[in-house]
Amino acid sequence: MAHLVETNPLLGSLEPLGARPRFWRLNRETPLLETPDKPGDPAQWWLGWRGVALVTLLIQTAMATWAYRHNLMYSFGDSLSHMTIARRLWDSPNPGLSQLGTTWLPVPHLFFSLGSVWMWAWRTGVGGAFFTIVCSVATAVSLHRIAERTGVGNAGGWIAAMVMALNPSWSYLSAVPMTEPFSVAFSCLTVAGLLGWSSSKRPYSAGMTALFCGLPAAADVLSRFEGWGFVAVATFFVAIVCYQRFGWTVEMRNQLLAFVLPPAIAIFWWFVFNWTVFGSPLEFATGKYASRSLIAPFAALGLVYGKGSVPAALALYGRDALDIGGSLIIIAAFIGLGVTFLKWKGLRQELWLSLIGLSLFIVVAIDLGQIYIRLPEMIPYGIENSRYGTELLPFLAVAAAQILRLIPTRLPGDRRRALARWSAALIIVACSGGWMVGLANGSMPANALTVLEAKANTAAGISQRQLASWLHTNATTGYILLDETVFPIVPLIGLDLHRVIVTSAGHVYQHLLAHPNLITWVAVKPGDKNDEVWHTLQRDKVFGTLFFPVAAFRGFIVYKQIPPDQQPPPNSLLSGTLRTTP
Repeated sequence: MAHLVETNPLLGSLEPLGARPRFWRLNRETPLLETPDKPGDPAQWWLGWRGVALVTLLIQTAMATWAYRHNLMYSFGDSLSHMTIARRLWDSPNPGLSQLGTTWLPVPHLFFSLGSVWMWAWRTGVGGAFFTIVCSVATAVSLHRIAERTGVGNAGGWIAAMVMALNPSWSYLSAVPMTEPFSVAFSCLTVAGLLGWSSSKRPYSAGMTALFCGLPAAADVLSRFEGWGFVAVATFFVAIVCYQRFGWTVEMRNQLLAFVLPPAIAIFWWFVFNWTVFGSPLEFATGKYASRSLIAPFAALGLVYGKGSVPAALALYGRDALDIGGSLIIIAAFIGLGVTFLKWKGLRQELWLSLIGLSLFIVVAIDLGQIYIRLPEMIPYGIENSRYGTELLPFLAVAAAQILRLIPTRLPGDRRRALARWSAALIIVACSGGWMVGLANGSMPANALTVLEAKANTAAGISQRQLASWLHTNATTGYILLDETVFPIVPLIGLDLHRVIVTSAGHVYQHLLAHPNLITWVAVKPGDKNDEVWHTLQRDKVFGTLFFPVAAFRGFIVYKQIPPDQQPPPNSLLSGTLRTTP
């Protein structure tokens, strides 16, 4: 028999009558700290979510401009791969969804493919940065809405949004073509939807729940695998809230199914896609390009820190989050978490805690040896995959906003709102102080952890970048053949992918490899056992007979096919024809 329900006087939501109080039930005596501004208030526009969106857009535009001017748009190797996949979906000898591959989930690449239509936007990375900037704005607005619905009002919403938007590591990551901003944005949109669902005056229909909560969750699980961890935690929390709100009724099961079904279908589609295209439903986890396969060389050297130890994995990820967020944000978040549990308002207002699911998945992946992180404090020195720490920031940002619950509720409304706004301003300035000071003295964002990693990557790959620029300028006609697993620089070459033939071209790549007389240009890394082009053409003895070196870049060589009647005489192949860069 269905539970009778009553209206909650604070949120207008429905509670089962006669149910025993539980620790996650809403405390009805705790009023909202700050009520929304009146519709006629001229300050409503710039103080609310629209102001958050505008400020975040300005921050992200400035960061993207800075990254473009300092040649840091494509400093992560993954960003080059993302934009290569995006372009080859429609510009390649064999276009189509099969070009999505298995290494990464598809949603970001589908968006990036729109930004790769314009050749200049694709070559510079601006076409991908547009969508990550949108994700950053959506994240900030969602965090504002999440914090506001937890009861800390507009002031708390600004704390959550600005702690995120003003973090230089996150801001840089959201200004370049990476996939983390998509997962974070969809997770925050899902939580914002769930808080609206849990606090609605009238229960959502199953369709509304699926639309506002289930669909963002589905997009999340098809953006990054961390989204799978988030949805698992969120589903557990939603099940508890459904039971508390509706009891064990058909309505509870309908609401839970409306949330779970869209991401479940999305995950099922991903398994089917891997099965039909690559022959195994688990190709993304066990195939040649799976994460575990790619980091196997590091594991063999004992450099996969945290593997096989949950405490070590937690310590590693905690240090990464500390380096990304900064001590003040971590301290503020811990205080906010303490306040949350001391002034517990019920899980229906604390559903934001499910944001921890993103980071829990990373910790588990570190423990299983699926993720490899190196930080500057480690020996040997290096920075790799530090960006994973940014995925804890939404949780920390909302937690920090909960500090405003400490403001006494007995104060008059105007004084309480004024104190909340001044407290929010102080917290924002304190948590982003390094950013503001850095802007003044020029050290920021250059010393942010993700920027330091980007610069290290750029320095390490300078030779390949010079090679790509040379090909863009000189290889104006004919086919260019290279192994993209060795040369992940296709967007920097910036030429039609019907001419730049790489491994993903499938049978066309294999045909040209077997018939090198059809190729005009070849880029190789001599001696690299992973370079299929080098080993195949070296075996066929076409170097020095059909192809001759025309440019070299510190271990990387460009060869060009020269007709027999134009070939240089023996023993003079390099006399004035080979350009070498230091």
